[in-house]
Amino acid sequence: MADDPITQAQGATSSTPTTLKKASRWELYFPSSSDEAADCVFVASFPKIIYFWPTMLTFFVCGLMQMFQSEEASVDAQASLSSTLAWWAIGVLSVNLLIIVQDFDQKKFIILLLAVVAVAMGGWIATLKGVPIVSGLGEWLGRLSPAISTHAFFILGGILVLFMFWGLFRPMFDYWRLEPNEFVHYIQPFGRDISVPRMGHTVNKEIPDILEYLLTFGGGSLVIRSGDRVVARIPDIPMLGRRMDRVEKMLGVTRVTHVN
Repeated sequence: MADDPITQAQGATSSTPTTLKKASRWELYFPSSSDEAADCVFVASFPKIIYFWPTMLTFFVCGLMQMFQSEEASVDAQASLSSTLAWWAIGVLSVNLLIIVQDFDQKKFIILLLAVVAVAMGGWIATLKGVPIVSGLGEWLGRLSPAISTHAFFILGGILVLFMFWGLFRPMFDYWRLEPNEFVHYIQPFGRDISVPRMGHTVNKEIPDILEYLLTFGGGSLVIRSGDRVVARIPDIPMLGRRMDRVEKMLGVTRVTHVN
């Protein structure tokens, strides 16, 4: 998808003292909605595991529903519920895996939706017309009865929780600090890794995948450019849209230090 230029990093220099709000590194997870200009904005690239929170929740919900199903229900009813929950878990996991396999920009996302609608309508019409291949496939799928045990649901959910915490913990040690005069990449415990001067560079927000954008509540990639050259790309930033107002305000002022 084409770049969405948000802020050009060529603001006017001001020697007037400006009070900037001190930013916290915890804003990597909870971006502030304050209208105050910040002394910096923290951003970090998160691992792909953050997109699997729907699968994680689905495993736990399915496990709980299966654990608390009525003991008075018939064997057939219990088997039907178990199969339905398994299909839901398989479906959500498949969508999550699709997000990792393929990026869907705006154009591809629309094509995907049209393809799903076309396949659904084609299957419905073929069923009404009694097309043997389609009806046979439908009967075969109907006879499938997948089952995932309650313990398996909880174990898989627990594994995803561990990976999720691991993935969420990593950005505290590998992050970018966007300051009024420079953009600095930090890798702890070593400190500064890359420093990019603000002047002559632009900051752009990109949305390479609509599904990733939705699952990270307005996430995307932050791209630092010098002309047509990409200096740095920071992908997979959750809630990036909420951070961009603060980036704009911060880059609107160049900090000047007076030396007596």
